[in-house]
Amino acid sequence: MRAFVLAAGLGTRLRPLTRLLAKPMVAAGDMPLLERAIRQLAVAGITEIGINLFYKPESIQAYFGDGSRFGVQITWFDERLPLPGQQGQRREPLGTGGGLKAAEEFLTGDGSDTFVLVNGDAWHTFDLAEVAAAHEPDAIATMVVHRDRRRPELHLLKCAVGSHMAGFIHRPPMNLDELEAYEGSGFLGIYTGVAVYSTRVLSHLPTGRVSGLVVHGLQPAVRAGETIRWHQAEGLWLDCGTIDELQRADTYARSVRTLPSEQKIASVGE
Repeated sequence: MRAFVLAAGLGTRLRPLTRLLAKPMVAAGDMPLLERAIRQLAVAGITEIGINLFYKPESIQAYFGDGSRFGVQITWFDERLPLPGQQGQRREPLGTGGGLKAAEEFLTGDGSDTFVLVNGDAWHTFDLAEVAAAHEPDAIATMVVHRDRRRPELHLLKCAVGSHMAGFIHRPPMNLDELEAYEGSGFLGIYTGVAVYSTRVLSHLPTGRVSGLVVHGLQPAVRAGETIRWHQAEGLWLDCGTIDELQRADTYARSVRTLPSEQKIASVGE
C-alpha cells in the first residue's frame, strides 16, 4: 500500500509564518508538520509516499530529498508544472481531487487497490496501521473522523449508526441546536484529513483540471452506488490550519515527547 500527502496548500491562514516558510515546513514541537506525517507513515510500515507541492517547493524538496534518511521513498508532484497537453507554469494548485488524479499512475503502480491519504497540515497521534486495517474492500473510502464541537467550520460528515457515512454537510451548523438537529440518530464527525481510499475513486475524478475530492470524486461515486465508511480512530487530532490551532499543537507536541509512541515516531530514520 502506498500513501499520498496533500502538501500543495498556500497556507494563507498561517501568515505571516508562511510568507517565509512553505506550509508543510511550519513546525509543531520542533518538527515540520510534513516530517511528522512522513515519520508516522513509516512507523505504520508505509514507505512509498507521493507528495504534491506548489508553494515554495524547492525548500521542501531540499529538506526531505528522496526520503531515504526517513526510511521512505518519496515521489514528488510539483503542481506548478504543466499537465500533459498544457503549456506554461500553472498559477494555482490542482485541488484535492486534481492532485490525486495527476498522481494516478503512482497510486496504482504498486498493484494495490487502496492507498492512504493524509493532509500535510494536521497533527495527530493516530495509529495509521490500525486505520489502514479498518478499511473494508466494499468501501470506496474509510474516512477518519473526530468529534470536536469547537470547530464546526471544518468539513462535517454525517456518521450513521454503524460505520456507514450518510452524507456531507456543506454549510456548517450555525448553533448548537442546529448541530444537534443534524445529528439525529448518528453524529456529525469532523473529517481529520486522514483516510484510506480505494483506487476506484480515481476513475470518478476529471483529468487535467482543478477538482475537489469530495465534490468531483466521492459524491459522484456515491451516486454510482459506492459506499463510504467512517472510522473513529483513537488519539488526539489538531488541525494546524490556523495560528491558534498550530500553537495548541506546538504546546501539546512539546508535552508528549517522552511518550513511547512519540519516541517511536521521532526515531524513524535516525
